[in-house]
Amino acid sequence: NVWGIGWTTAAICWMGLIFYLSSLSGQELTQHFDAKPPSWFGHIVLFAALAAFLQLAIRGWTLGVNLRWVIAVAMFCSLFGISDEYHQSFVSGRNASVADALIDSISATVTATLMWILGRFALWKALKGGESIIREVERDQMQDQYG
Repeated sequence: NVWGIGWTTAAICWMGLIFYLSSLSGQELTQHFDAKPPSWFGHIVLFAALAAFLQLAIRGWTLGVNLRWVIAVAMFCSLFGISDEYHQSFVSGRNASVADALIDSISATVTATLMWILGRFALWKALKGGESIIREVERDQMQDQYG
C-alpha cells in the first residue's frame, strides 16, 4: 500500500527530525533564526505535524476513520513528547519541561481530533452524495423499466 508506506515513512522521518532538534544545544537551535520564535510555537508545529502524519498513515493502511485511532495517536504523541523532554535533559543548554510535554500532548490531541472530525465530515459528504447518485440511478432504472 503506497499511501500507508508513504505516510508511515513521513511520520518516522518526522520523529527523527524531532529527536535531532532535541539533541541540539540551545545556542545551536536558535543560531539560524534572526528573530527567536517562542519554544511553544516549535512544540505545537512539530507535534501537530507528527499527529497529522500518524493519522494519515493509519488512514493510508485503510484502518478507518475511528475514534480509537485518535486516542492511540494522541497517546503515542504524548509519550513521544515525554521521551523527547527526557532526552533534552541530557543536552547541554537544554532542560526537560513539563509545560513543553503538555503543549506537545495538547497540540497532538487537538490535531488528531480535528483530522478525525474532518474525516468523518468528508465520509458523511461522500455517503450523502453517494446516496443521491444511487437514488438517481434507481429512479432512471424505474423510468426505463416502467416507462
